[in-house]
Amino acid sequence: MSHLILLITCIISVEVFIRLNFLSILDLILQVTRKVTFVIPADNISDHWKEKVVPAYALKIMKYSSQIFLILLIMLSLFFVADSLRNGFLEYTLSLMGIIESILFAWGYIYFRKSLIK
Repeated sequence: MSHLILLITCIISVEVFIRLNFLSILDLILQVTRKVTFVIPADNISDHWKEKVVPAYALKIMKYSSQIFLILLIMLSLFFVADSLRNGFLEYTLSLMGIIESILFAWGYIYFRKSLIK
């Protein structure tokens, strides 16, 4: 029974990961970070402009980081809900066998999903 619950939890987690655009949010953080690392050492940009732009970039990074945190929190809560359905599920999931099995389930589902979309 734990295998079936783990499979369903992994599938839902992968869907949350994909549908909430986790990777694109990470890319947005990288883009803003690149802008910050360009602006701060630039001598041709005035300090007045830097004082306005750097806090705006910091707010963007905080916003994107919060979105990433919420996505990870949703995925983590799925495992806690599954643990409430089956006692000992988290212990199984965090065991070596559970980790290997969840990786295989997630990669298998991603491969299956990609083959269906083509």
